[in-house]
Amino acid sequence: MSTLDKTIFNVKLDKSLKHDAQALADELGVPLSTVVIANLKEFVRSRSLLISALPRLKPEIEAELGEAITDYRKGKNVSPVLHGANSVADYLKKL
Repeated sequence: MSTLDKTIFNVKLDKSLKHDAQALADELGVPLSTVVIANLKEFVRSRSLLISALPRLKPEIEAELGEAITDYRKGKNVSPVLHGANSVADYLKKL
């Protein structure tokens, strides 16, 4: 995409929100514009906007978590309770 295909997008927001978002983007090592663009792309791709007071997992993660819970209830893919380094070493040798 050339610079001719780009546009400027101005948004007014609270200074504290911009400061917090900028700090987090810096911590993650990405420009704040990348965060905004990624969120806009996801909005267009999914054609939805999730607004919730509760944190929500992505559907793929919810599915994996559901499988893990089912396995746990069946006793599948669950390690035994191990006490001390010797029991850990013995268990790992048996794998």
